[in-house]
Amino acid sequence: MSEAAASEAAAGAACRVREATGEDGPAVAEAVAELLVELSGGGPPPHRLEEAVRELAGDGEKGALLVAEAGGEDGIVGVLAASWQHAIHVPGRYGTIQDLWVHPDWRSRAVGRELVDAFCEIARAAGARRIEVGLPRESFERIGATEAFYRANGFEHLGPRMRRKL
Repeated sequence: MSEAAASEAAAGAACRVREATGEDGPAVAEAVAELLVELSGGGPPPHRLEEAVRELAGDGEKGALLVAEAGGEDGIVGVLAASWQHAIHVPGRYGTIQDLWVHPDWRSRAVGRELVDAFCEIARAAGARRIEVGLPRESFERIGATEAFYRANGFEHLGPRMRRKL
């Protein structure tokens, strides 16, 4: 193992990935709010984010909500929220990563990889055959790093997505 890989593995071991609980609501809401500011400049108010955390936490039928915790004062340093999807073109259940955030001080320390790997284990156990994620807009400042992260973790391009808000 190279020195850089050993350093990354040691840094990743400094946190623990677990399923979030409703008690994590404020911390997870704050993390997702930071993600939304970074991606698009804003998002729903904190109380709405906390409601969404409580709704998703512990409801394995809807998806998965994982947190990466560090010891000491750092607390939650990563969040992954995913939902289960069903489509004709993908027979059976598949997972979609909706939110993936790692605290800026903890980026490039294997936290994101550990969150993705933990979700892959949950997805396999749930019978999912694949996981998808949408990339941010091309104008996002860190799009290259985001894309490189997902490629390094086994993802490949599917093409752009679009949405219609209701």
